[in-house]
Amino acid sequence: MLKFIVITQVLALSTSATLYWLLRIKRRRHIVALVTSVVIINNIVLIYGLSEYRHGRFNVYLVVSILQGFMVYAALITAVIAGIYCRVLKQKRRPRLVRTVAVSIYIGIVGLSVFNAYSPVVHRLTVKTNKPLDKPLTMALVSDTHLDRWFGNRQLKKLVSLVEAQNVDVVLLAGDIMNDSTYYYDKTNMHEQLSKLQAPLGVYAVLGNHDYSGNQVPIATAVERAGIKVIDNKSVLLDDSVWLVGRSDETDIGRPIAKDLLMQVDIDKPVIIMEHNPSETEIISALPVDLHLSGHTHGGQIFPLTTYMKWFKPLVHGAKQIAGTQFLVTSGYGFGAVPFRLGTRAEIWVVALQPSEKPVD
Repeated sequence: MLKFIVITQVLALSTSATLYWLLRIKRRRHIVALVTSVVIINNIVLIYGLSEYRHGRFNVYLVVSILQGFMVYAALITAVIAGIYCRVLKQKRRPRLVRTVAVSIYIGIVGLSVFNAYSPVVHRLTVKTNKPLDKPLTMALVSDTHLDRWFGNRQLKKLVSLVEAQNVDVVLLAGDIMNDSTYYYDKTNMHEQLSKLQAPLGVYAVLGNHDYSGNQVPIATAVERAGIKVIDNKSVLLDDSVWLVGRSDETDIGRPIAKDLLMQVDIDKPVIIMEHNPSETEIISALPVDLHLSGHTHGGQIFPLTTYMKWFKPLVHGAKQIAGTQFLVTSGYGFGAVPFRLGTRAEIWVVALQPSEKPVD
């Protein structure tokens, strides 16, 4: 917590320095007034956020701090551009133009981050299996919708439209369907839109860490009422040919080990495991699992986390073959606490499980 508070103060000071330069303040008392005002406002918002840590108020502070961070990014980019313009190209300094460029870059960063958060793309992956499979199975993987105040009916309506356009056999939701509770889900009647998410072989879901927040029972009930089957620690045979195994989030104290869950299924058929967190890639890859689906990471969501997380996790985003198992981690359709994505974009995945081509005699 101490490190976090120190970072918040550094952000406040960097914001003060940027505004000092941008506004061209010269009088000392005005500079003192600026720095004092920024620091006081920043800490009022910080105290407000910490008064309800991990909930809506804290998210407000996160938004403010990220906007300050984007200001630092804009300042650094502007400094590089100005340096190239003056030192490399040997052009005369133009302070007013530089300030205009800085403001434009900042607006561009914020605009791009909001666009990435609310404008999903569709990615595709083909997975081959050596196990018997009469026909391909196509599935839409969606994760981390985090249904809440900033992400609701409009995005659900877009999700339904995107999934319908893919003509998949089954839809899979890999956790964090709600953002800690069903409050905004109920308040804005998101049930009406979520219940429109359909597929010929059904819609299945597992719960994530934000669903296991003490409200897992009402969240699971709300999801089931929308026609979506919650399969935490359960298995279902899709089209009499592919086993789908759901696993609860690691925050579930009663979660079984993956090996035990496979005792419920016929491993001679293709096996898909879906869980929220891709934290056990090494363990899963040693099991007779064809495909592992997850989310949780948000791909880092905002730079530099998009790079930083890759140093510590074997797979943060995308597809990777490990031993005999194909892993797929989606960065998610929603965004959680803050409506920004920088270096990632909202997405769904369309996965086609196909039989391997038989060698010609």
